[in-house]
Amino acid sequence: MSYIQSFTIENLWGYKNIHWRNINPDVNIIVGINGSGKTTLLNLMYGYYYGHSRSQGTWQNGKSIVTEYYGIPERLENEVPVLYLRSLDNVPLRDKRKSESQLLQELNAAVYQNADGTPSFFGYRMRMLDYANEAEKIQSRINNYLSIINRLFADSQKRVEIQDSKLVIVQREGVISLDKLSSGEKQMLLLTMRVFLTNEQPAVIFMDEPEISMHISWQNQLIDVLRELNPSAQLFITTHSPSVLSKGWGDKITYMEDVTM
Repeated sequence: MSYIQSFTIENLWGYKNIHWRNINPDVNIIVGINGSGKTTLLNLMYGYYYGHSRSQGTWQNGKSIVTEYYGIPERLENEVPVLYLRSLDNVPLRDKRKSESQLLQELNAAVYQNADGTPSFFGYRMRMLDYANEAEKIQSRINNYLSIINRLFADSQKRVEIQDSKLVIVQREGVISLDKLSSGEKQMLLLTMRVFLTNEQPAVIFMDEPEISMHISWQNQLIDVLRELNPSAQLFITTHSPSVLSKGWGDKITYMEDVTM
């Protein structure tokens, strides 16, 4: 796979340029003060490689955000999937007809629904019926995923299991539904499941402050877990949390001030 090697933004907000060279093929952790352009950089990179826009001006509220932006390579090979895994709010939506939060809706979609062609956990599991030659590998990957997530959930004495074709949470008091999980637990389940569904194939994954709502011990393990689920993925992560960097990932940090002119 030809991973993203560099990215350039010209005339961001009318007064700054970003020239990011020597991008790591595995993990890239982007840090900087609020307003330094971390999220804007992620958004433009995602839009460029997802195919929404390429090397052209971008406007918001009638004002130019950037004159030009471009990456090397210009396009990713072999239709490599590009994902943006956003931290979502656990607050119920304003639409009174929907009591679920956006976070819970996204989690349910990742578990059960093939929304807009997006892979789902149970859609992947059903492949065992259609592709008998892959059944053993699929079951092995699912077992490994459950082992990883249950390792994380062990401190709260919860287990994630498949019962009657449903993903359930088991604790000493019995079975609880996904909506009973904490915000941090939903975030971790959603992030890990989306990465699991890339099927250990080359992928480019953007994450903007994924540590939100997560306990420090989970923040500390996050990158290791994501790399365990897909060592072939190129990760781009913005963060404000020192805990995300504390397990030997310090050499993967890019400071916004070092790539901004």
